[in-house]
Amino acid sequence: MDHKQYIERYLSADADDELETDERGEAAAHVSGCEECRGMLDSEIAMKSEVKKLTTVEAPVELRNRIMAALDEVDRRSQPRVRPLRRAVAWTSIAALAACLIAVTVLRMQQPANPAFDAAIESFVKSEQSFTSNVPSKSADELAVTYINRFGVPMAWDFSSIGLEVAGGRIDQASDGRAIGYSLYKGSRGSLLAVIYRNDVFNFPVGGETVKGVHIYHYRGYSVAATNRYSVFCIMVTRLPTSDLAQAFSQLPS
Repeated sequence: MDHKQYIERYLSADADDELETDERGEAAAHVSGCEECRGMLDSEIAMKSEVKKLTTVEAPVELRNRIMAALDEVDRRSQPRVRPLRRAVAWTSIAALAACLIAVTVLRMQQPANPAFDAAIESFVKSEQSFTSNVPSKSADELAVTYINRFGVPMAWDFSSIGLEVAGGRIDQASDGRAIGYSLYKGSRGSLLAVIYRNDVFNFPVGGETVKGVHIYHYRGYSVAATNRYSVFCIMVTRLPTSDLAQAFSQLPS
């Protein structure tokens, strides 16, 4: 079984513990050897657990009207003899989608906004589209020297254990005059952006997990890691699972 087959055939049922005996063994064998699928399964289980905790939420009037309009469109396009069945199927699908949208909205509303994380995510999304280096950055060691000279600490990371290598680095100046460093790491499975700047005081959000002094969170659908060394703050953003970040930081010296 490959990565795609597991996601399409087994992920949802595996999270609900609804696989048949032979399927369960096949899925377990795949997940045990696939970090990414294991992370996705953990996220799926956590998400469904949170959804089950939600109280019943009435769909907004606008959403209900959109659902009924969609059902009317299905009826208009359907033949008379299959109209009742099409309507039932359409209602089931659209109602399920509406429930998911409401659940996701409520979950997001429950998660406090973090301006520092939001800004880092915005920079990460931009880095996926384009990124230009303006400092020596052919390796993590070269980046470390650059950051020591600018910030006083070697805020460069070795992410080779999760398949990411240094792809570039740059230092810009913020509107308040502070220097901000950006390190881009890329690999076949995705990318990661580290944002570095001086910050004397930062209150880390509650929750998440801490590995070797690095705080790791699942925030707005992204994996975010944050650490503060000698008043130099670093936020790392990626689409890879938080388990990948935990694996990489677990290998840091104690």
